[in-house]
Amino acid sequence: MEEQNTPALNGSETPSVMGSVTDHPTAPSATAGATAGATAGAATGATAGVAPEPPGAQGDLRPVWPIGERGLGARRSRRYALYARLAATACALLFFYASWSPLATAVTSGDLRNGPTGPLNRFSLTAAELGAPPLHALFGDGFFGLWSVLTVVGLLLSPLLWQSSLRWLRWLAIALYTCWLVAIASIFVETSSLILGALPDQLRQGAGPYLTTLYPYGTRVAIYSVTPAFGLWLAPLAALLGLAAAALAIRAAVTYQHARTPVAPTVQGEIVQPGAARPARSLPGSGAITGGLLLWAWGFFLLPWATVNCTKAPLLVGSCQGLPVASALQIGLGAMRTVFDPSAALVALTGLLLVGALVILLAVWRRDITRTLCVWASLWLALALGCAALAVAGAQQVVSNAPAVGLPTGDWRGDTGVLVVFLALLLVAIGLIPLWAVAVRATQRQAAALRALGV
Repeated sequence: MEEQNTPALNGSETPSVMGSVTDHPTAPSATAGATAGATAGAATGATAGVAPEPPGAQGDLRPVWPIGERGLGARRSRRYALYARLAATACALLFFYASWSPLATAVTSGDLRNGPTGPLNRFSLTAAELGAPPLHALFGDGFFGLWSVLTVVGLLLSPLLWQSSLRWLRWLAIALYTCWLVAIASIFVETSSLILGALPDQLRQGAGPYLTTLYPYGTRVAIYSVTPAFGLWLAPLAALLGLAAAALAIRAAVTYQHARTPVAPTVQGEIVQPGAARPARSLPGSGAITGGLLLWAWGFFLLPWATVNCTKAPLLVGSCQGLPVASALQIGLGAMRTVFDPSAALVALTGLLLVGALVILLAVWRRDITRTLCVWASLWLALALGCAALAVAGAQQVVSNAPAVGLPTGDWRGDTGVLVVFLALLLVAIGLIPLWAVAVRATQRQAAALRALGV
């Protein structure tokens, strides 16, 4: 009877679809699994009357353990972790928008004397235009680049919170995200105290208007009155989402620790081939995405979107000038001035697109195709298309009436950057289709394995 059970350990058997169960929180330790596998292998070898083969020669017997209540705990842990990631992503997105939305509405004048003798303007003030206190006091006029980078750090860290292939990278992302959240929340506290406290107090005391420089334009203005705007109330909401994400993450970690308590394995088992090398196959869509992103970077950052006096003959050195994408995008965002600061196009939006493209390239080259990557790439593609459309609108404004946007007159014409960028984004969209198919199939296989275990 014992020898009839021996073929169950034959390495030629097809490995079970439950092989991924070793990553489950309720799995016993690797030492216990290896000990059980070695004991079973040695007993079988002795029964058959032959010397046991070395571990891994025919596969190790890995026990399958009961799920029960610990399986429910594992599901709760995954659910809390999902809610934490959603809250953290929403927090980063809301902080980004609040950073470039109007925090206050001010009555300003270019007349810097103590009385409003010049024309008055109602102007929306953002954190950047107020100097993002205390960054301006610490770094001077160079604060704008630092502030622009700080506003997009949370968004760039968000996909790393969702990935699961590199656990150390996820923990690093959590640590960096926490530092970012503390830093940007502190800046909003300082800016809010200026808008709600110091600035109105100075105006009420009759000490004259509040003189300030609007960054990054360098315009010196006098503020005679100020009222809070909707952006000021978005920051506390984003901070609450950050706190909720932290609480949910802690709850998920505690639930996970309870769920992973070792239990006695059952007599059932499965054959696992250790160190099985995956066949090196070409990844569908990777070539189109790689080529599209490289072509996009060339057209978006290096090619002009409009040129002036480039058709005159003879063409003198320096007489032909191009409009970069940051300027075209800033002009295109001018119509949204009341809800979004166009100066975000100078560093924040362009930097977000560039670093986001690099993240996609690295993930594709690592062949780490997951739903997280596909969602991130799809959102990046939507943002890139939107920015390209706004940049085209800005370039058209320059071509039609350059002096109206502060540029010199001349023979302005659209240039090749527009065509190259849209062609590149089309390639990225084509490459995303097979990547989504790969990610969906992987998710279905994982779900089938978990259902087989009752998890």
